[in-house]
Amino acid sequence: MAKRFFRSWLPSPEQVNNLKIMKIFGDKALNPTLWYVNRKSISKAMFIGTFWGILPIPLHSILIILTVLIFEANLPIGLLLAWVMNPLTIVPILIFAFWIGSKIYHVHMINKEMLLGVFHQITHWIKNFGHGHIDLSLAKILATGLLIEALIFAVLFFAITRIYWRWSIIKKWRMRQNCK
Repeated sequence: MAKRFFRSWLPSPEQVNNLKIMKIFGDKALNPTLWYVNRKSISKAMFIGTFWGILPIPLHSILIILTVLIFEANLPIGLLLAWVMNPLTIVPILIFAFWIGSKIYHVHMINKEMLLGVFHQITHWIKNFGHGHIDLSLAKILATGLLIEALIFAVLFFAITRIYWRWSIIKKWRMRQNCK
């Protein structure tokens, strides 16, 4: 059941390998283990895609591909999670990361003006290719919160995938036993 669910909406290896970014990795991206739909491969991909997808860093797709190649997880799931998660949830992710960071460093939650100031500093820094000023005290709070948030959600998605997969198998076994 879980296997059928994931296979139903996963792109084919040819579709993913036709992406320009995949040309960098050559034949390594055609490794059949990167396309397996099983409990281990999918749950590892959920962890990898969630972790890198939460971190708002440039070229996170390349980091996902490298991590997937190292840990032999499902490539399309890892990429799809980051592509869906990052643009749709970036504002709540950053707010929650600031909240986590403020709890860790025992500071009051940052107000809207401070938050907008940090976002302005970051966008200015990115637009000028690393030249400019960033208030590192706020960046430290954000970076710490983002890393912890990424780990929490990655572990959570990993566990949910494993639990769902196990539940699906038990349900299938019970249905098979009831038919006898």
